[in-house]
Amino acid sequence: MNNKKRVKRTDARRVRIGANRKEAIERLRAQRLRAIMSAFKKWSKVAAVVAVVVAAGYVMYLYSPAAFAGISDSIRSTKRLSSNIKITNCNPQLQARLMYKFDSLKKSDSLAFDRATILKIAAMFPEIEKASVKKSRNKVGKEALTQIKIVERKPVALVHDGNIFLVDKKGVRFAAKPGQYYDLPLFVVCSKITRDTVDLEFFNLIQKISRRYGDGFFSQISQIDISDGSFARFYFKTGEAEYIIDRKETEKRLIHIKRLRERILADYVVPMRVDLRYRGAAFASVR
Repeated sequence: MNNKKRVKRTDARRVRIGANRKEAIERLRAQRLRAIMSAFKKWSKVAAVVAVVVAAGYVMYLYSPAAFAGISDSIRSTKRLSSNIKITNCNPQLQARLMYKFDSLKKSDSLAFDRATILKIAAMFPEIEKASVKKSRNKVGKEALTQIKIVERKPVALVHDGNIFLVDKKGVRFAAKPGQYYDLPLFVVCSKITRDTVDLEFFNLIQKISRRYGDGFFSQISQIDISDGSFARFYFKTGEAEYIIDRKETEKRLIHIKRLRERILADYVVPMRVDLRYRGAAFASVR
Protein backbone atom coordinates (compact mmCIF):
# COMPACT_ATOMS: atom_id res chain seq x y z
CA MET A 1 0.00 0.00 0.00
CA ASN A 2 1.42 3.32 -1.07
CA ASN A 3 1.34 5.83 1.84
CA LYS A 4 3.08 8.67 0.02
CA LYS A 5 1.21 12.00 -0.07
CA ARG A 6 0.49 13.64 -3.40
CA VAL A 7 2.35 16.87 -4.03
CA LYS A 8 0.28 19.63 -5.74
CA ARG A 9 2.08 20.92 -8.74
CA THR A 10 1.86 24.59 -9.77
CA ASP A 11 1.93 25.46 -13.44
CA ALA A 12 4.53 28.23 -13.97
CA ARG A 13 2.63 29.58 -16.98
CA ARG A 14 -0.55 30.13 -14.96
CA VAL A 15 1.37 31.90 -12.22
CA ARG A 16 2.93 34.27 -14.76
CA ILE A 17 -0.46 35.14 -16.37
CA GLY A 18 -2.05 35.83 -12.98
CA ALA A 19 0.81 38.12 -11.99
CA ASN A 20 0.53 40.08 -15.26
CA ARG A 21 -3.22 40.54 -14.80
CA LYS A 22 -2.79 41.78 -11.26
CA GLU A 23 -0.13 44.21 -12.41
CA ALA A 24 -2.41 45.53 -15.19
CA ILE A 25 -5.30 46.07 -12.76
CA GLU A 26 -3.04 47.99 -10.38
CA ARG A 27 -1.73 50.10 -13.28
CA LEU A 28 -5.31 50.94 -14.38
CA ARG A 29 -6.28 51.93 -10.85
CA ALA A 30 -3.25 54.19 -10.64
CA GLN A 31 -4.19 55.87 -13.95
CA ARG A 32 -7.77 56.49 -12.78
CA LEU A 33 -6.53 57.98 -9.53
CA ARG A 34 -4.19 60.31 -11.42
CA ALA A 35 -7.05 61.38 -13.75
CA ILE A 36 -9.34 62.09 -10.79
CA MET A 37 -6.65 64.12 -9.03
CA SER A 38 -5.92 66.08 -12.23
CA ALA A 39 -9.62 66.93 -12.74
CA PHE A 40 -9.96 67.90 -9.09
CA LYS A 41 -6.99 70.28 -9.35
CA LYS A 42 -8.40 71.81 -12.57
CA TRP A 43 -11.86 72.49 -11.16
CA SER A 44 -10.38 73.68 -7.89
CA LYS A 45 -8.56 76.39 -9.84
CA VAL A 46 -11.77 77.36 -11.67
CA ALA A 47 -13.70 77.52 -8.40
CA ALA A 48 -10.97 79.64 -6.88
CA VAL A 49 -11.09 82.10 -9.80
CA VAL A 50 -14.91 82.33 -9.59
CA ALA A 51 -14.71 82.90 -5.86
CA VAL A 52 -12.17 85.71 -6.35
CA VAL A 53 -14.34 87.36 -9.03
CA VAL A 54 -17.47 87.13 -6.87
CA ALA A 55 -15.62 88.50 -3.87
CA ALA A 56 -14.17 91.36 -5.93
CA GLY A 57 -17.63 92.16 -7.32
CA TYR A 58 -19.11 92.16 -3.85
CA VAL A 59 -16.38 94.50 -2.60
CA MET A 60 -16.97 96.83 -5.57
CA TYR A 61 -20.70 96.78 -4.86
CA LEU A 62 -20.15 97.70 -1.22
CA TYR A 63 -17.46 100.30 -1.65
CA SER A 64 -17.86 101.61 -5.21
CA PRO A 65 -21.49 101.82 -6.51
CA ALA A 66 -20.33 104.37 -9.09
CA ALA A 67 -18.27 101.66 -10.79
CA PHE A 68 -21.35 99.54 -11.31
CA ALA A 69 -23.25 102.53 -12.65
CA GLY A 70 -20.48 103.06 -15.18
CA ILE A 71 -20.61 99.41 -16.28
CA SER A 72 -24.39 99.58 -16.63
CA ASP A 73 -24.14 102.76 -18.71
CA SER A 74 -21.52 101.23 -20.98
CA ILE A 75 -23.73 98.18 -21.60
CA ARG A 76 -26.70 100.38 -22.41
CA SER A 77 -24.60 102.60 -24.67
CA THR A 78 -23.80 99.61 -26.91
CA LYS A 79 -27.56 99.32 -27.62
CA ARG A 80 -28.00 103.05 -28.19
CA LEU A 81 -28.99 104.12 -31.68
CA SER A 82 -27.85 107.18 -33.56
CA SER A 83 -29.87 110.31 -32.84
CA ASN A 84 -29.72 111.08 -36.56
CA ILE A 85 -33.20 109.81 -37.48
CA LYS A 86 -34.90 109.20 -40.80
CA ILE A 87 -38.61 108.26 -40.82
CA THR A 88 -40.04 106.78 -44.03
CA ASN A 89 -43.29 105.44 -45.46
CA CYS A 90 -45.73 107.70 -43.61
CA ASN A 91 -47.57 110.97 -44.19
CA PRO A 92 -45.91 114.31 -43.22
CA GLN A 93 -48.27 114.98 -40.29
CA LEU A 94 -47.53 111.63 -38.65
CA GLN A 95 -43.83 112.02 -39.36
CA ALA A 96 -43.79 115.40 -37.60
CA ARG A 97 -45.57 113.99 -34.53
CA LEU A 98 -43.13 111.09 -34.31
CA MET A 99 -40.11 113.40 -34.61
CA TYR A 100 -41.47 115.55 -31.81
CA LYS A 101 -41.62 112.48 -29.54
CA PHE A 102 -38.11 111.35 -30.48
CA ASP A 103 -36.66 114.84 -29.97
CA SER A 104 -38.20 114.97 -26.49
CA LEU A 105 -36.66 111.60 -25.70
CA LYS A 106 -33.18 112.63 -26.83
CA LYS A 107 -33.30 115.70 -24.59
CA SER A 108 -34.44 113.77 -21.51
CA ASP A 109 -32.26 110.62 -21.66
CA SER A 110 -29.91 109.89 -24.54
CA LEU A 111 -29.07 106.40 -23.24
CA ALA A 112 -32.76 105.41 -23.45
CA PHE A 113 -32.73 105.94 -27.20
CA ASP A 114 -32.69 102.27 -28.27
CA ARG A 115 -34.71 99.96 -30.51
CA ALA A 116 -37.20 98.87 -27.84
CA THR A 117 -37.99 102.45 -26.86
CA ILE A 118 -38.54 103.50 -30.49
CA LEU A 119 -41.00 100.64 -31.04
CA LYS A 120 -42.78 101.52 -27.80
CA ILE A 121 -43.21 105.14 -28.93
CA ALA A 122 -44.51 104.01 -32.35
CA ALA A 123 -47.07 101.77 -30.62
CA MET A 124 -48.53 104.89 -28.92
CA PHE A 125 -49.94 106.01 -32.29
CA PRO A 126 -53.11 104.03 -33.17
CA GLU A 127 -52.72 104.76 -36.90
CA ILE A 128 -49.40 102.89 -36.98
CA GLU A 129 -49.79 99.17 -37.63
CA LYS A 130 -46.11 98.27 -37.55
CA ALA A 131 -42.70 99.91 -37.27
CA SER A 132 -39.23 98.57 -38.05
CA VAL A 133 -35.89 100.01 -36.97
CA LYS A 134 -32.63 99.68 -38.90
CA LYS A 135 -29.27 100.95 -37.71
CA SER A 136 -26.76 101.92 -40.40
CA ARG A 137 -23.05 101.82 -39.63
CA ASN A 138 -20.69 104.77 -39.60
CA LYS A 139 -19.12 105.47 -42.96
CA VAL A 140 -16.14 107.63 -43.74
CA GLY A 141 -17.19 111.24 -43.34
CA LYS A 142 -20.82 110.30 -42.60
CA GLU A 143 -22.78 110.07 -39.37
CA ALA A 144 -24.56 106.85 -38.40
CA LEU A 145 -28.26 106.82 -39.24
CA THR A 146 -31.31 105.32 -37.53
CA GLN A 147 -33.92 104.44 -40.16
CA ILE A 148 -37.50 103.98 -38.96
CA LYS A 149 -39.94 102.49 -41.48
CA ILE A 150 -43.63 102.94 -40.67
CA VAL A 151 -46.55 100.83 -41.91
CA GLU A 152 -49.79 102.78 -41.50
CA ARG A 153 -53.13 101.12 -40.93
CA LYS A 154 -55.32 100.94 -44.02
CA PRO A 155 -58.91 102.05 -43.30
CA VAL A 156 -61.77 99.87 -44.53
CA ALA A 157 -64.67 101.90 -43.11
CA LEU A 158 -65.71 105.02 -41.23
CA VAL A 159 -67.45 104.12 -37.98
CA HIS A 160 -69.99 106.19 -36.07
CA ASP A 161 -70.75 105.38 -32.42
CA GLY A 162 -71.35 108.95 -31.26
CA ASN A 163 -67.99 109.94 -32.70
CA ILE A 164 -66.62 109.28 -36.17
CA PHE A 165 -63.31 107.45 -36.65
CA LEU A 166 -61.62 105.01 -39.00
CA VAL A 167 -61.12 101.27 -38.54
CA ASP A 168 -58.78 98.84 -40.27
CA LYS A 169 -59.58 95.26 -41.29
CA LYS A 170 -59.03 94.07 -37.70
CA GLY A 171 -61.47 96.65 -36.32
CA VAL A 172 -58.76 98.77 -34.66
CA ARG A 173 -59.99 102.35 -34.43
CA PHE A 174 -57.85 105.38 -35.24
CA ALA A 175 -58.36 109.03 -36.12
CA ALA A 176 -58.88 110.32 -39.64
CA LYS A 177 -56.32 112.68 -41.12
CA PRO A 178 -57.48 116.31 -40.97
CA GLY A 179 -58.93 117.57 -44.23
CA GLN A 180 -58.73 114.22 -46.03
CA TYR A 181 -61.74 112.70 -47.81
CA TYR A 182 -62.36 108.97 -47.46
CA ASP A 183 -64.53 107.21 -50.03
CA LEU A 184 -65.58 104.53 -47.55
CA PRO A 185 -68.96 103.28 -46.28
CA LEU A 186 -70.16 104.65 -42.94
CA PHE A 187 -70.76 101.85 -40.44
CA VAL A 188 -73.14 102.99 -37.67
CA VAL A 189 -73.01 100.92 -34.48
CA CYS A 190 -74.49 101.14 -31.00
CA SER A 191 -73.07 104.10 -29.08
CA LYS A 192 -73.54 102.52 -25.63
CA ILE A 193 -70.40 100.39 -25.84
CA THR A 194 -67.03 102.13 -26.26
CA ARG A 195 -64.05 99.92 -27.08
CA ASP A 196 -60.64 100.21 -28.71
CA THR A 197 -61.82 97.86 -31.46
CA VAL A 198 -65.06 97.51 -33.41
CA ASP A 199 -66.75 94.20 -34.21
CA LEU A 200 -66.74 94.03 -38.02
CA GLU A 201 -68.40 90.62 -38.35
CA PHE A 202 -71.58 91.98 -39.96
CA PHE A 203 -69.66 94.46 -42.11
CA ASN A 204 -67.41 91.66 -43.42
CA LEU A 205 -70.47 89.48 -44.08
CA ILE A 206 -71.95 92.20 -46.30
CA GLN A 207 -68.68 92.45 -48.22
CA LYS A 208 -68.53 88.68 -48.69
CA ILE A 209 -72.12 88.34 -49.94
CA SER A 210 -71.79 91.41 -52.20
CA ARG A 211 -69.05 89.72 -54.25
CA ARG A 212 -71.74 87.49 -55.80
CA TYR A 213 -73.51 90.54 -57.23
CA GLY A 214 -70.53 92.19 -58.88
CA ASP A 215 -67.97 94.73 -57.77
CA GLY A 216 -70.34 97.66 -58.16
CA PHE A 217 -72.84 96.57 -55.50
CA PHE A 218 -70.75 97.04 -52.35
CA SER A 219 -68.96 100.13 -53.69
CA GLN A 220 -72.37 101.86 -54.04
CA ILE A 221 -73.23 101.41 -50.34
CA SER A 222 -72.84 104.70 -48.48
CA GLN A 223 -74.05 103.62 -45.03
CA ILE A 224 -74.81 100.47 -43.03
CA ASP A 225 -76.68 101.13 -39.79
CA ILE A 226 -76.93 98.37 -37.15
CA SER A 227 -77.48 100.64 -34.16
CA ASP A 228 -81.04 99.23 -33.73
CA GLY A 229 -79.71 95.84 -32.73
CA SER A 230 -81.66 93.18 -34.65
CA PHE A 231 -82.29 95.31 -37.76
CA ALA A 232 -79.96 96.70 -40.40
CA ARG A 233 -80.54 99.76 -42.57
CA PHE A 234 -78.81 100.26 -45.92
CA TYR A 235 -78.30 103.55 -47.78
CA PHE A 236 -76.74 103.89 -51.22
CA LYS A 237 -74.88 106.74 -52.86
CA THR A 238 -77.67 107.19 -55.38
CA GLY A 239 -80.05 108.03 -52.50
CA GLU A 240 -83.08 106.32 -54.04
CA ALA A 241 -84.22 104.48 -50.89
CA GLU A 242 -83.61 103.36 -47.34
CA TYR A 243 -83.69 99.55 -47.13
CA ILE A 244 -84.50 97.82 -43.82
CA ILE A 245 -83.85 94.10 -43.23
CA ASP A 246 -83.75 91.63 -40.38
CA ARG A 247 -80.09 90.86 -39.68
CA LYS A 248 -80.89 87.15 -39.37
CA GLU A 249 -82.00 87.13 -43.02
CA THR A 250 -79.15 89.19 -44.42
CA GLU A 251 -77.91 86.65 -46.94
CA LYS A 252 -81.41 86.11 -48.40
CA ARG A 253 -82.45 89.78 -48.41
CA LEU A 254 -79.44 91.35 -50.08
CA ILE A 255 -80.38 89.89 -53.47
CA HIS A 256 -83.89 91.39 -52.99
CA ILE A 257 -82.31 94.77 -52.31
CA LYS A 258 -80.26 94.49 -55.50
CA ARG A 259 -83.33 93.70 -57.63
CA LEU A 260 -85.53 96.36 -55.99
CA ARG A 261 -82.83 98.99 -56.50
CA GLU A 262 -82.79 98.29 -60.22
CA ARG A 263 -86.59 98.71 -60.44
CA ILE A 264 -86.75 101.79 -58.23
CA LEU A 265 -83.95 103.54 -60.08
CA ALA A 266 -85.72 102.86 -63.37
CA ASP A 267 -89.31 103.81 -62.36
CA TYR A 268 -89.25 106.20 -59.38
CA VAL A 269 -87.75 109.56 -58.60
CA VAL A 270 -89.04 110.23 -55.07
CA PRO A 271 -86.78 108.75 -52.30
CA MET A 272 -88.46 105.79 -50.64
CA ARG A 273 -88.28 103.65 -47.50
CA VAL A 274 -88.41 99.92 -48.30
CA ASP A 275 -89.03 97.56 -45.38
CA LEU A 276 -88.02 93.96 -46.08
CA ARG A 277 -88.58 92.57 -42.61
CA TYR A 278 -91.87 90.90 -43.52
CA ARG A 279 -92.05 87.49 -45.17
CA GLY A 280 -93.02 87.41 -48.80
CA ALA A 281 -93.61 91.15 -49.11
CA ALA A 282 -91.77 94.45 -49.21
CA PHE A 283 -93.49 97.55 -47.84
CA ALA A 284 -92.51 100.78 -49.49
CA SER A 285 -93.32 104.32 -48.45
CA VAL A 286 -92.11 107.77 -49.32
CA ARG A 287 -89.40 109.04 -47.00
